Amino acid sequence: MCPNDPMSFSRLLPGGRASFRYADPHARSVFVTGSFLGWRAPGVELSRTERGFAVDVEVPQGDVVYKLVVDGRWIADPTNLDLVDDGVGGHNSVLRALGHRGASRHLDFFSPALGERRSYVLHLPPDHASTEARLPVLYLLHGALDWERTWLERGELAATLEALHEEGLRTPIVVMPKEPGALHRGDGRVVDYLARDLVGHIDAELSTIAAPGARALDGLSTGGFTSIVVGAWRTEVFGSVGSMSGSYDARAFDAVRSAAASVRASGQRYVVSCGRDEPHYGTCREMFQSLEGLGVAARWLEVPGLHDWPVWRALLGAHLRQHCERFAA
Repeated sequence: MCPNDPMSFSRLLPGGRASFRYADPHARSVFVTGSFLGWRAPGVELSRTERGFAVDVEVPQGDVVYKLVVDGRWIADPTNLDLVDDGVGGHNSVLRALGHRGASRHLDFFSPALGERRSYVLHLPPDHASTEARLPVLYLLHGALDWERTWLERGELAATLEALHEEGLRTPIVVMPKEPGALHRGDGRVVDYLARDLVGHIDAELSTIAAPGARALDGLSTGGFTSIVVGAWRTEVFGSVGSMSGSYDARAFDAVRSAAASVRASGQRYVVSCGRDEPHYGTCREMFQSLEGLGVAARWLEVPGLHDWPVWRALLGAHLRQHCERFAA
């Protein structure tokens, strides 16, 4: 990632440096210490900024294990999902060294469309710290009963991305926002929340390729419904769309039909999939056939299984591969 990115999370930077961030503006003092300081206390002080506290320091090669010292209390970095056991019953945060490993952060932002802050998980691709090049982005939605961490906790997202990276594919930044089926329940604000507010936030904060050909939208179940509807309505934002086991109704089919001309003109590509034993297999198959009948570039995938994580884990790699191929094109 670019060292000038303003995003408020800790990360490695190119050139043997690390950036440490803490976003709580109510703290009185914040320090960082860790393996790069021999765990000297209280460590290096973070300076107060408009967005909380920040400091950039030189670090040796290898993983950087650390803790923040906030008002005298030692804590793991609350935004960093990459943790290691400290050997005494607790956890330390870690910034992973270069290699075939990504990095995960749990963050939030303010959505004008919703009038509130919404959380999301950001997964940076393997070798993200070694490049200043701009990167494509996949927006990946969970289902109604899950949350923004579920693709990492149950979907094996990180391992799947690492395997594709090792094959030589250019893997994207993955953004997993909180969206528990609100659009499926009729909340139209979700369209602007995802396609305008979240995309605008990520493009402003990270070194992304801010173009539809470098953005994908995908999801499962109600998230699959949302990806189909938002993708069709926002062809100027997303160039690749996927849906796994989508909970489609007439609204999804109407969205595809009404936007068909725009979808075709934009060159948007779709991948639609389902478990072969799911009760709404026929509806998912019908969505693919509807897209194909409208002259939209679409691919169908199916695997054995019911409406559950074994199916979505089995489908994820093929979905990611199609999105990566679209980015490369």
